[in-house]
Amino acid sequence: MIFNIRHRTRYNYSQPVRLSPQQLRFYPRSDGSQRVVAHRLNISPAPQGQNEHLDLEGNRVTQVWFEGESQHFEIEVDMQVETLRKNAFDFMLAPEAMLLPIDHDQDAICARAYLDRSRADDAVTAFAAELSLGVNRDTLRFLDRLNRQLYNEFTQIHRHSGAPQAPAFTLQSRRGACRDLAVLFVDCCRAEGIAARFASGYQKGNLQSDRRDLHAWPEVYLPGAGWRGFDPTHGCMVADTHVTIAAAAHARDTLPVSGVFVGGGARSALDFAVQIQVSDP
Repeated sequence: MIFNIRHRTRYNYSQPVRLSPQQLRFYPRSDGSQRVVAHRLNISPAPQGQNEHLDLEGNRVTQVWFEGESQHFEIEVDMQVETLRKNAFDFMLAPEAMLLPIDHDQDAICARAYLDRSRADDAVTAFAAELSLGVNRDTLRFLDRLNRQLYNEFTQIHRHSGAPQAPAFTLQSRRGACRDLAVLFVDCCRAEGIAARFASGYQKGNLQSDRRDLHAWPEVYLPGAGWRGFDPTHGCMVADTHVTIAAAAHARDTLPVSGVFVGGGARSALDFAVQIQVSDP
């Protein structure tokens, strides 16, 4: 599929402020499942300097810095991206990935950050274990069962701001935004020995919707298949209907804009607009 995406983000300030160096993540990943055809980034006010680089997890970051003061900060990006994966199951699992927990002896150092549960909760651990035992620890059946259960039994809500909820809170309340379901999915996978991460980007979704936004979903690392996405918001495995901008062990490392402003007593107001057109040649 061909995605044409326009995303405008604007911060308005109640008085002139100084902008700290800002980290922007608006350039899609190039990972075999998608390719960037065209990309244009406009920033206002014009930055004094700009640096393009990859972070530790392979996300493209645009660092910009400014001089003087401004009462606004606006980022406008136009991109065309071709998604390439027609079949979400175009892989053969390695033998060590067939049953849970997956044996990560060969890639233990790389997988460590994606298996870490620094705030493990007993309720989430028990929830994941019950699902795993119910499918005889079969990896793909576990992932499918988890994906479908979050889709069928959890109420999906919209929250345009704020960090993801703790996995235990989402599990208990049985409700959450796409990023909340993604974080719960990731934690359940890590509890069962599957390396997992948080992904952010865009989805085809309802092209007639008046209000579009960034989307979030989990990805898991399956030896033999690589990183593969699941979308508990829609109950499906990710193929060519999603465009990934950033993916990381922690959701905070996928934020499209990271930085602060300095100005005594100044307040900020965020406005954004996302337009998506999709064609399938």
